[in-house]
Amino acid sequence: MEYSWIILLKNNFKEVVYKAKQTAKKRSAKILMLLAMMVLLLHVMLLIGLRQSMDLSKTPVMPIPFKLEVNLLGKNGLKTSVAPSPAKAQPLPKPKPESKPTPNPKPKPKPKKTAVAKDKLPNAGAIEQLIKSQPAKLVNKSVKYQPEQQTAQTVSSAMMLPPAGSTSAIDNFPESDSHNPSPEYPEMAIFLGYQGTAVIRIKISAQGVSKGVEILRSSGHKILDESAAKALKKWRFTPGKNDSDKPMTDSVIISVIYILYGNHH
Repeated sequence: MEYSWIILLKNNFKEVVYKAKQTAKKRSAKILMLLAMMVLLLHVMLLIGLRQSMDLSKTPVMPIPFKLEVNLLGKNGLKTSVAPSPAKAQPLPKPKPESKPTPNPKPKPKPKKTAVAKDKLPNAGAIEQLIKSQPAKLVNKSVKYQPEQQTAQTVSSAMMLPPAGSTSAIDNFPESDSHNPSPEYPEMAIFLGYQGTAVIRIKISAQGVSKGVEILRSSGHKILDESAAKALKKWRFTPGKNDSDKPMTDSVIISVIYILYGNHH
């Protein structure tokens, strides 16, 4: 009887120990689970803190404005602050007086130009009368002859002299140089059969040089007139003299005659 009680007591003790172990296991599991949750929570909080710190590092840091004061030492050794002097107010410009419109000056009447009297060209009738009435002196003549064609061309230059009877005028009349060139008979004028007489005035300086020529009467062909004028511009003279026996300016009239002989077109 006593032995069975001991066995029963032993079994109860084992059962109590087993239950105690089971209870301890359950408690330890709960403790471990609680610890795990705490560790997990700490990790989550750590991650959140790291993320916030990274966001703060990305935001630019604005510099804090600061004020710089400059203090200078005066003669007494005391620090005196130098304040900027206020800007002097510039005086306003005085308004310009309104300029009164100046009246336009009346234009002065321009002096009328007086026409300079020029030597009037004599008409054709007067020139013909001059040639017929006044004596002429042959001063130059050139002849070209083509025997194979039985043709010839002559260019004669005659100078009009003062009227007969005026001895003083003839003595003081310009004298043509013997080396003056004769006007040429242009080949084109010969081919076209042009003939005629050109009457030309030569203006002579006190040095006996031609100062210019003036065609008084055309030969009827421009090519003949131009050939005569070109040659007469080169002519030289012994100028006449005035009452003081000094050379003077003068003018002479030359008639240049173009003549063709033979069969020309």
